[in-house]
Amino acid sequence: MVRDNMESRQQEQLKAMRNRMPDVENVKVAVRVRPFSQRESQRNARNIISMYQKTTFLNNPDVPNEEPKKFTFDYSYWSHDGYREKEKGLIVRDPNHPNGDKYCDQLTVYNDLGKGVLHNAWEGYNSTLFAYGQTSSGKSWSIVGYGVNKGIVPMFCEDLFKNIADSKAAGERIEFE
Repeated sequence: MVRDNMESRQQEQLKAMRNRMPDVENVKVAVRVRPFSQRESQRNARNIISMYQKTTFLNNPDVPNEEPKKFTFDYSYWSHDGYREKEKGLIVRDPNHPNGDKYCDQLTVYNDLGKGVLHNAWEGYNSTLFAYGQTSSGKSWSIVGYGVNKGIVPMFCEDLFKNIADSKAAGERIEFE
């Protein structure tokens, strides 16, 4: 009986320690394909990107029969099409579109990338999130968003301040540096 209690306490301590540890992945890499810009649409641009699960395929437009280049990431987000605009401009999956089932919205990107950063920061670990890409590639859309389509940073801030309020309401003492 004493041994069972000791093992149970050790398991609880180990579980508590794991809950305080940062997310296991130190680095996550994600790619997101955006819709064509107005200029690209006017020029009849062709999509040379396709995605399946975590893999992104790039087709050579000059050699259509060539095997596509294949790259695997932690996340491959399809946001090129498969969406519709609801009231007040909210962009959501379009179940009637052939790519509606794979369309990635802002909340999915935040849940996959932003929440882990928030969790680690909340636990006291240094955390960084950055977006890289050429001009007009969609970085601001993913990170900041526009209007009701909030990006990672606004959702992060909302969750951060909600966590602070919840902790204070629970009587916890909170300090920030």
